[in-house]
Amino acid sequence: MDDVTKEEVDSLEGVGINPTYVANSILRRAFTESIPITPMKLQKLLFFVTCLYQRATRRHLLTESFQPWKYGPVCAAVYDEFKTFGAQPIDRYATDARGLATAVNEAQAPAFAGALDTVWRSMKHCGAVELSRLTHVPGSSWSKAIADHRDFIDNAVMADDHTFDCMLREPKR
Repeated sequence: MDDVTKEEVDSLEGVGINPTYVANSILRRAFTESIPITPMKLQKLLFFVTCLYQRATRRHLLTESFQPWKYGPVCAAVYDEFKTFGAQPIDRYATDARGLATAVNEAQAPAFAGALDTVWRSMKHCGAVELSRLTHVPGSSWSKAIADHRDFIDNAVMADDHTFDCMLREPKR
């Protein structure tokens, strides 16, 4: 798998990274640790990583905004890539038109790596339904988008979403 280079990460900060690159970074951890990830679980992990990254940096992580679907936030590009798996675990990376899989080089993207580390450590063993319910907590950025009848979840509101902080564990020292 190819990694996004430091130059690409630097040039993309503020405008965002392809959502499938971030999804592949999550999947790389899942495959390495043999933790099954369904499309719905991937969507929720992607959402929480995005919230934490945007909270820490006040910059967009993804080139695409999340939509407030019935079962929680959804990034359409990632949905389209993995929808054939249904409720089954994903067993491959997202690929581009040339068949190449790309992920974020975490060593060269410390803010991203920190957000992913926190979410992965805290939520990797949670089920998709549990994570979906967490996105539905009153006051969450998803619930605000639903209440306001919005087509997309506002990135600034995501950055200020602390409704899932109760799930985040501090690193072991």
